[in-house]
Amino acid sequence: MFKHTKIGATIGPSCADPLVLEKMVKAGMNFARLNFAHGTHESNGKLLNTVRAVEEKTGEPLAILQDLQGPRIRLGAMPAEGVAIKEGDTVTLNTALTTYAGGDWPVDYPELHRFVKPGERVLIDDGRVELSVTAVTGSQITGSVAQGGVVTSHKGINLPDSVLEIPALSEKDRADLRFGVKSEVDMVGLSFVSSAKDILDVRFLIQQYLKEEGLTRAQPIFIIAKIERRVAVENLTEILDAADGIMVARGDLGLELPAAQVPLVQKRIIDAANALAKPVIVATQMLNSMQTSRRPTRAEVSDVANAVIDHADALLLTNETASGEFPVLAVETMADIIVTTERSSYDDTDLPAHHKGVSLDLAIADMSRLLADELSAKLILAASISGETGRLISHVRPSLPILVATSTPASWRQLNLSWGVKPFMMLQCQSIEELVERSIDYIKHHKIARKGDKMIIVAGEPVGQAGNVNLVEVREIS
Repeated sequence: MFKHTKIGATIGPSCADPLVLEKMVKAGMNFARLNFAHGTHESNGKLLNTVRAVEEKTGEPLAILQDLQGPRIRLGAMPAEGVAIKEGDTVTLNTALTTYAGGDWPVDYPELHRFVKPGERVLIDDGRVELSVTAVTGSQITGSVAQGGVVTSHKGINLPDSVLEIPALSEKDRADLRFGVKSEVDMVGLSFVSSAKDILDVRFLIQQYLKEEGLTRAQPIFIIAKIERRVAVENLTEILDAADGIMVARGDLGLELPAAQVPLVQKRIIDAANALAKPVIVATQMLNSMQTSRRPTRAEVSDVANAVIDHADALLLTNETASGEFPVLAVETMADIIVTTERSSYDDTDLPAHHKGVSLDLAIADMSRLLADELSAKLILAASISGETGRLISHVRPSLPILVATSTPASWRQLNLSWGVKPFMMLQCQSIEELVERSIDYIKHHKIARKGDKMIIVAGEPVGQAGNVNLVEVREIS
């Protein structure tokens, strides 16, 4: 069962057992997310080692995405029983406090009062509580309760109407990023991105940490920009140019934007990422009910199917696999929805529209899909040291598997994030004939195609190097 759309799974207590992870890989999991908002370096290091061990045992590439927490603003310490408020009450947040003492509510970000103005909204606990700001005096932010509830310690705060000047990396994130660099993660998820500068700063820090730790990498760590703020949507073009990939992080995005806009913004982000051949992940609450239920809701099934039809490269499970009761079943269910949707006519896509003067590599990627369709080929074969050629072919969305040979483990893993790509490890080839001969052995061993089937070869010499792709050839498997 070949699926084009990839599945990411968040690793946590429910799937920390290697046997559970192996079952998830067999069910269709393609990459692992480690959420650094939780756990310690020691506990996350153990999870990372488990993922690497499962990769070695299964032989399937498992890219590790280190998801940094980012500068999330939270309440401070509240009473254990919480504080109940109702519509019309007046509440004062105080950035000078760390603990509730019967009056103002503490906030863990001491500069917040600088960015909030009367008339703006303050959402607490994923929007379950809403305040409308009436006054800002010194460190105090006073608001009228528009939606009440019971508020407990350290609940997240969102400010959809405010313009925040907060760095994308906290001190905790910097320490976590250094740990990720030392642990050789494949990708870093950057939370609460505002502009391209946030990504460039992280890229510089990664290079600095590599140098300070005396480490080298054959393939750079990917930076995945998480789009979860209104300002990030406004700056999408520059963020896409700077990042290696994009995540549509719908949890916070759904609080920053009117709910009705989120599906349309999702489509816009996916289209923009596809146009630049950059992987795009859709995340948050995709099969949320499967944390406690063996069956997803009909709305969740439709959500997954529509993300496939939008041509996302990958879909990400979060709490469903990290802390849910049915992590393996959640992956199986998502894979089933993906395959069923991809087999339908609704998943068809036209070749991307390109302006005149496109690169030779991109023109050849277009040609490979056209040839494959015309000749009913079984697969497209390419070699790529960096993975760029594989991503370019993925970008034109051929309906058949894209086999990409690579000689670096990091590229092998990162390629498994891209739609339709089946990466495999191979020593660097010196000629196209060597690439074909070795690849046919792999194809036969894995029963991907049969003798006499046609395959489209995308290559150039030296084989696998970016900028050298200049050949499209049709071969029969002998």
